Amino acid sequence: MRFRSTDMQDRKMLFAAIPSICASSSKKISIYNEEMIVARCFIGFLIFSRKSLGKTFKVTLDDRIESIQEESQQFSNPNEVIPPESNEEQRLLRISLRICGTVVESLPTARCAPKCEKTVQALLCRNLNVKLVTLLNATSSRRICLQDDIVTGFHLSVSERFVPGCTLKASIVELIREG
Repeated sequence: MRFRSTDMQDRKMLFAAIPSICASSSKKISIYNEEMIVARCFIGFLIFSRKSLGKTFKVTLDDRIESIQEESQQFSNPNEVIPPESNEEQRLLRISLRICGTVVESLPTARCAPKCEKTVQALLCRNLNVKLVTLLNATSSRRICLQDDIVTGFHLSVSERFVPGCTLKASIVELIREG
């Protein structure tokens, strides 16, 4: 059996990595770090499988993008009036789909393992949803704080204007609230 030069280079790289798995202790005992062994095995898997699985993932992702675009074209009626919010939402979804494809293709394991596609997309979607919820909570919290500040300012200005001598009481109440 004849090996190609790239196969030989891959094998040489793998065999060169094996000594780095072992570490010698002061008592001349070889210690195998389990995490290093797992990492090296994974690297070996990537080296030996990248040729057969590299294009598979890209083809799968391209087919998925095409099917989504075909579905979106099927359901659009040219006579239907579409609200501007829907157009904006569709534009953002198309952009996020392209970004997901770019991010997924750029991942080193994604090029080699087509079964990771659903997991990676689910993770990206979950991260986007978490960021959205965090942003919504932050804006809601800030809105509540702003409303409280407006009400407090209104009470202070009204009490200063109409109740002379009440400024001190209002200031004390405000200090207690902030408290």
